[in-house]
Amino acid sequence: MLKNTFLLSLIRCKSMQIEAVFNEMISNVMPNFDDEFKRVLDSYDNEFLIKMINYAVGGGKRLRPLILVLINKNLGEGLDVSYASFSIELMHNLSLIHDDFIDKEETRRDHVPFYKIYGYDNALLVTDYIFGVIIDLINQYKIPEAINTLAKASIKMSEGELEELALFNKKENVSLKEYLHVINYKTASLFGAAAKLGALLSKSPQFTEKAYYFGENLGIIYQIKDDIKDKKHLFNELINRLKPEEQKSLNEIVEKSYNDALKYLREFPQNKYNKMLLDLTDLLFKA
Repeated sequence: MLKNTFLLSLIRCKSMQIEAVFNEMISNVMPNFDDEFKRVLDSYDNEFLIKMINYAVGGGKRLRPLILVLINKNLGEGLDVSYASFSIELMHNLSLIHDDFIDKEETRRDHVPFYKIYGYDNALLVTDYIFGVIIDLINQYKIPEAINTLAKASIKMSEGELEELALFNKKENVSLKEYLHVINYKTASLFGAAAKLGALLSKSPQFTEKAYYFGENLGIIYQIKDDIKDKKHLFNELINRLKPEEQKSLNEIVEKSYNDALKYLREFPQNKYNKMLLDLTDLLFKA
C-alpha cells in the first residue's frame, strides 16, 4: 500500500508539472480561450443544457485546442480559429462524458463525473446537444473539408470506443495490433483532426496532410503514456490485457511516434511556434 501511495504521489507531482507547462503555453498563445469559450457557449439559449455543458468542459488542459492554435500560428494565421478550437474541445469533452458512464468512473479531473451529477439520461441527451453545437460552430467557416475533418474524427472515435468495449468483453488477451487500433481511432484521430484544422485554416493549407500525421503521432504518444500511468495506478485498463512481452514494446512504439512527429515538425516553417510545438512534443514524450 505504501509503495502504491508513493507511486501515485510521484505521478501526481509529474502531472502537475506538465499541466503547469501547458498552462504557460496557453497563456502565451490563447490567453482568452476559457472566457471566449464560455461566452460562445452562453450564446446558445437553453440555460439548463448550457449549464451542464459548462460543467462538462471545466478543468481540462485544452491540449487539443493548443495543438490546433500552435499549428495555425506556425503555418501563418489565416482565418480566426476560435470556432474550430471550441469544436475540438467540445468533441473531446463529449467523448469523456461517454467514457465516464461507460467505465463507471468515480472521478474526472478531480471532479465528480458528469453522469454522477446529472444522471445517465441527461448525460446521453446533452451529448446530442453538444454535437449539434459542434456542427454549428465548425459550419461558421463554410469549408466542407473542415466539417468533414470533424465528421471523420467522430466516426473513428466511436468505432474505437465500440472496439474497446468488445475487447473488454473478451476473456482472452488483447493483441498489440488490436490495442494500437483502439488508441489510434479513439484518441489519436482527434489529435490529428486538431492539427489538420489548424493547418487547413492557416495561410499554408498545403501542410494539411502532414499536420494530421503530426497530430496523430502526438495522440499515440499521449495515450500510451497515459495508459502506462493508469497501469501503475492498477486501474482496469486495456493495456493490462496485453501480454507482458507486448507491453514491453510500447516504449519503442512511443519512441517511433516521437521521431515521426519530429520529422514532420522539421518540414514546417521554423519559427517560435515551431519551437513551442517541439517543446510540447518533448513534454508529452517525457511525461
